[in-house]
Amino acid sequence: MNLLANAIDALEESNYGWSFNDIKVNPNQITIHTALTEDNNHVLIWIQDNGVGVSADVQQKMFDHLFTTKPMGKGTGLGLSIAYQAIAQKHQGSLEVNSVLEKGSEFIITIPLY
Repeated sequence: MNLLANAIDALEESNYGWSFNDIKVNPNQITIHTALTEDNNHVLIWIQDNGVGVSADVQQKMFDHLFTTKPMGKGTGLGLSIAYQAIAQKHQGSLEVNSVLEKGSEFIITIPLY
């Protein structure tokens, strides 16, 4: 849920300064794909958005506890760190991010099937 909430926030942010026509031509999108790995031992989940994207510097810190780029009162810096802990530590999976500024972000979750 935290990954989806951040994607929604990124899409809202990407609309600033855009006209209705601009948004109509380039609509906001969140896409979720799932698959099994070739060995059928892991499930893969991709969550992609076409929001504002994040810089390489932010990508390095985004899973850190209490790190946020949101304004005061909007974000706590807990959402992505909780997601990381749940996926990587509790389920022995992985959570990766690929992002390009002004193009969007992609989160890749890999979780073992037990």
